[in-house]
Amino acid sequence: MNKNINIDCSYKLIIFSMVYGLSFYYLKILSKQNSWLIVIISNILGLLFMKMILKIKDSYKNKNIYEINKIALGNIINVIFSIIFIFVSIIISWYLFIFLKTTFLNKTPIYIIAISLSLPMFYAITKDNSVIIKANVIFSFIVLFLSIISILFLIPQVEIDNLRPFLEIDKNDMVYSLFGFSTVTFLPIYALTGLDNLKFKNFKICFLNTLILTLSIVLITYMVLGSSIVNVVDFPQFFVLRKIGLLANGTRIDSLIIIGWLISIYSLDITLLFFVRNFLKNEFKSYKNCYSYLLIIITLTIATHIFKNVSVGKLFILRFLPIILFIGIFIINFIVFIRIKKKP
Repeated sequence: MNKNINIDCSYKLIIFSMVYGLSFYYLKILSKQNSWLIVIISNILGLLFMKMILKIKDSYKNKNIYEINKIALGNIINVIFSIIFIFVSIIISWYLFIFLKTTFLNKTPIYIIAISLSLPMFYAITKDNSVIIKANVIFSFIVLFLSIISILFLIPQVEIDNLRPFLEIDKNDMVYSLFGFSTVTFLPIYALTGLDNLKFKNFKICFLNTLILTLSIVLITYMVLGSSIVNVVDFPQFFVLRKIGLLANGTRIDSLIIIGWLISIYSLDITLLFFVRNFLKNEFKSYKNCYSYLLIIITLTIATHIFKNVSVGKLFILRFLPIILFIGIFIINFIVFIRIKKKP
């Protein structure tokens, strides 16, 4: 396995998937036109969380994250993290199915969508960590390029007044929006620790770049559409892209961005399942690829049945998912950090 894997591009790609997916949902419902403030504060909290994770990783130079957790609080912590990541992968897959079905494939059975999306995952999860990282390096530049182009095309349609009134959202909604967006930001940071031989190169610069891109996407969406339209559209980030119109040779930038988002969703899902796979490999030396395939099949099968309707799913994402992630990702890691700091 390659040494010193640089995860910066993976982080950018995964954050892109969250901004165009679950995390924007919290902003849209709760903080609305003041979402830019939540993005800034959440990224600062994410950077502090990253520093804590790096301290945990650096506490034992020659041990992986699973071994460190085992030393700090026992193997049950790795089991809890694995269950959380499988569960979140199910939620994200469900969200993706709903997006594809309501936007493009309304007459296609959800099982067909799930099977189609599973094929690249079957291939990726059998490879070592370096393969997905190298792929993410390429894809992250493509996604960044497409995002910048889309923002430039939308600038002429920007209305600054759409960000008004400033700070007139209920403070409880703002606080919970910060809570929800921050916990979703913590998720990819910790999931990446499951990859062996990590190297965080210029991570502060990576964080700054990601903050600028995230902030640009959120601001451009509200300044072009306005809060009233964003509130009634299921996927406002993609709705706003349709205002760009046709590019050269009939290629639509919104279609390209959607492809980029699908790629980043794959990156996130695979990273979550990689964490679980690597934990199982760490525990069971006889681990085989067929178990990885089974993991994907179970995840996607549950994703097609998990909620009886879209309203129930969105309510769960809004009210319960942040609490699960906060307790499972932040609180447990904070306890691990304290335990490690107290050890001689």
